[in-house]
Amino acid sequence: RACPGDADERLPPADKLGALERELAQRTAECGSQPGYLAYHGAVLNALGRPGEAAALLEQALLLDPQRAGAQIEYAAALAALGDSASAATLLRDVLERPDVPAALRAQLERRLNAIDVLRRQDALTGFSSWRKQAGTGWESAASLTFKVGRDTNLNSAPAHNVLTLTLPEGDALLLLADRFRPRAGSAALLDASGQLVRAAGGGAALQLYGEARVRESPTAAETNYHQLQAGGAWSQPLNSGSALFGAAASELVYGGNTLYRAVRFSASRDWQANHCHPSLGLEGEWRRYPVARELDGRFGGLSGGATCSFGADRLALRVRGGRDAAQTNRAGGDQSQIDARLVWARPLGGGRLRADLLWYHQQDSSGYSPLLENGAARRLDRASAYLEYAYPVAPGWSVVASVEGLAQRSNLALFDISGRAFYLGVRWTK
Repeated sequence: RACPGDADERLPPADKLGALERELAQRTAECGSQPGYLAYHGAVLNALGRPGEAAALLEQALLLDPQRAGAQIEYAAALAALGDSASAATLLRDVLERPDVPAALRAQLERRLNAIDVLRRQDALTGFSSWRKQAGTGWESAASLTFKVGRDTNLNSAPAHNVLTLTLPEGDALLLLADRFRPRAGSAALLDASGQLVRAAGGGAALQLYGEARVRESPTAAETNYHQLQAGGAWSQPLNSGSALFGAAASELVYGGNTLYRAVRFSASRDWQANHCHPSLGLEGEWRRYPVARELDGRFGGLSGGATCSFGADRLALRVRGGRDAAQTNRAGGDQSQIDARLVWARPLGGGRLRADLLWYHQQDSSGYSPLLENGAARRLDRASAYLEYAYPVAPGWSVVASVEGLAQRSNLALFDISGRAFYLGVRWTK
């Protein structure tokens, strides 16, 4: 009996993919050494949203038949979905060098390659978004919607201490914080949505548009409800041995019914292509406004650097930023020196995808914060947060998601000591 894939079969409609995959799995013993079968089975798994399993089969197919173009393209799609965009781009470039690639397919692959190059840079900041889909008219798109419910030990980001020490002329005094200023623990629901559009331009350049939104609602602490929005765009221009990226974005945070924060950010960066990593350097500027507390307004300017790296199926992204936030009014503490570092790691695990996001932030004020706190000492604070997420696909485009996160902030002024933990469970839809 001929093995499936030997006759270059096309994929069936989406509603028949599951039954076909089960049928293919039953033929593994007799067909597992045939590159056509392995490539076809891998393509079906890709279409079902199971890139980890697909990548393993497609890699075997290419070991047996390195020139199988269809398997190369499907393998690139699986690697991109797993976050290894550098290897995916290398595979697509290899296919594009073949003289037998039809013109229509060549144009499609070039658009996909340009989209991967642009999205790779955005992935370093957003946690390796994936699930690319051609939107027509030259655009590549990605979209994600996540709904989770869980519990947070500090919904209102309140100080960790219930009692503060004030330094008064007549001596120290203890201040007991009112209940509304203490940590509020409770249940909450989170809704995260994101979308990206990428359009290739002449010469390998590309335009990217993206938007993100997060909404949190708590049935037990409605005063801590918030929504956060961000939208922006970026232009990627290829250069020798790398590329340049110019971006702009705007964001807003509404907390407890009040617009707490607005910002506009501009950035310019340059990266270089290396064996496993893409190092980058850049400049950033940000205007920050606090409508309910204008004395906190500031203007940030600084340098950034980092690298995105791929080691097999593992993906790492490191970003470091440092600069100065200049106070726009008579802000407590004056200007601020700031530095932060973010490390994101992702890899397939057990048929799903594990992702860790670590952040460290340091701030040093240039002048005393308040004469009532530590005799007017200049504030210093360090904040560390950790986020761990596991997503497991259960149907085409659908995954079950579980996440845990923790926050610890420490300062020489006890008022700014904060800690909290949260656990969430939910579902994610992607396309």
